[in-house]
Amino acid sequence: MRRALLLASLVALAGCGSGGSEVSVPRAQPTIATVPGGAEGGGTAPGTSPTTTTTTPAPPASAPRPPIVQRRIPYGARRRADMAAYSLRHYGVREWRLSPRAIVEHYTGNGSFSATWNTFAPNVRDPELHELPGTCAHFVVATSGTIYQLVDTAIRCRHAFGVNHAAIGIEHVGYSDGQVMGNSRQLAASLALTRWLRCRYGIAVRDVIGHAETLASPWYVEIHPERHGRSTHGDMARPAMTRYRARLTRLPCA
Repeated sequence: MRRALLLASLVALAGCGSGGSEVSVPRAQPTIATVPGGAEGGGTAPGTSPTTTTTTPAPPASAPRPPIVQRRIPYGARRRADMAAYSLRHYGVREWRLSPRAIVEHYTGNGSFSATWNTFAPNVRDPELHELPGTCAHFVVATSGTIYQLVDTAIRCRHAFGVNHAAIGIEHVGYSDGQVMGNSRQLAASLALTRWLRCRYGIAVRDVIGHAETLASPWYVEIHPERHGRSTHGDMARPAMTRYRARLTRLPCA
């Protein structure tokens, strides 16, 4: 029974409440070589020509750090090695370290922080691509507005296909975009966290995206787009994120 519940949680979080339906979004041309800002160390996939962009992160500024409760998941040498191998398969460079250039917002598809933590903590294959490392996110915002940190922001997490090499992942406990956007405490905490992170790392508001928007991100990278070139995730879609970014714009860096 416990194993069945864990599998159900894995499926929900891997899809982040998408229900498995494919989402149509405007798609950016997949970047196959050099990643903007050096996030991938300038790696180039075999048989491809380097692609560059003029996108440059803004200089870091300051913003208030919201209260954050530390609830770290196990992320030792084995999981880091799995993350490096995953990065090599999908981004062309063996690396587990993260230089944040974007932030991806999600909802969990479950009803509690503890269920989310229990899903992310084991380093097990995901139910979608059946790959290691296990899925995770850097932060979780509970329905109460409490912010939990699970993984250091200098380490990559598997939370959004195509942008794990560049993005911090923030999960919101809940079952829909509307539930997250309609919870004033949770939304206020989320905006405070995102503001602090984007100001700390010089991330533009336009690079704060929802999970459903990843294919349209200029940070999207996939060296095998013929095999992994579509989105099956519908959480935090463009209508919700347009409102979210509008709120975030009114919270500038100092």
